[in-house]
Amino acid sequence: MADSLISTPKIRGYVATECDRTVFLYRRSNKITYLILLDYKKERFNLEVGSRFYGRIYPNRCDLSTDGKYFLYFAMGKSQQQYEKKLYCWTGLCSPPKIKAELLFAHGDTWGGGGRFIDDRTIFIAPGMYPDFDKTKDLQFHTYRITFSQKPEYQYNGWASGNGWTISEFQIDPKHGPKYPIPKVWTKTNGRLTLCRVLHYKDFLKSKDGNTVGSYDLHSYSVKYGKQQTEYSLDQAKWADFDAKGRLIMAVGSQVFIYKNVGNLLKSRAETTFDFEDYI
Repeated sequence: MADSLISTPKIRGYVATECDRTVFLYRRSNKITYLILLDYKKERFNLEVGSRFYGRIYPNRCDLSTDGKYFLYFAMGKSQQQYEKKLYCWTGLCSPPKIKAELLFAHGDTWGGGGRFIDDRTIFIAPGMYPDFDKTKDLQFHTYRITFSQKPEYQYNGWASGNGWTISEFQIDPKHGPKYPIPKVWTKTNGRLTLCRVLHYKDFLKSKDGNTVGSYDLHSYSVKYGKQQTEYSLDQAKWADFDAKGRLIMAVGSQVFIYKNVGNLLKSRAETTFDFEDYI
């Protein structure tokens, strides 16, 4: 496996399914992450760089509301070694592109935290090792009800499902066996293209020197198109998805590319390209 695949992705995107908004986490270094908003009403692309966060945000535990107004994130502060005195890690809800928690839930470790927007009325936050969260009732965030329920329908299945993605294959964890299967392959379609995302679990476990590396956002992507479902590899992409208009968005390094159709993709003719380094 190429070292470029093992390296941690710089960009993770979150697409609003009911409006022309996409939010990005841009991990510029191992200590600094930016929240960036792309708004493209009436086909006019507007990129707005928001907060600069010092610490770590776990991208596979974050989510964006369907209307793009609110962002849910799980973070570990830069002072994690002093967690007895300062906030260690937390789940926050903010209005992008600002990472300013309008509602915050503290966690003592990384066993829980994060969550997802179940629908336009319900937010699920993973309680983790804190059973007291389950006893909390009737919490509200604007028009949303917040639940800590452990019901299967409220769980992230591998922290990466929902929003049109369907799990089509699982990876059996050799340590825990079939009792804890890990989602491995997801698919999503815009009606013309099928996007495929594959988790590289072995690369998450060990690198060539035997050390654990990366995180659960080490994926590769490809698209299938046409009657024969011809597969085209998105070799360099570290993240890809469809926006609300069905366009393909993909991230390579510090750049984001947007393609209207497969013809433009095959000819490498992006409708729009952004390099986040030009805006920071």
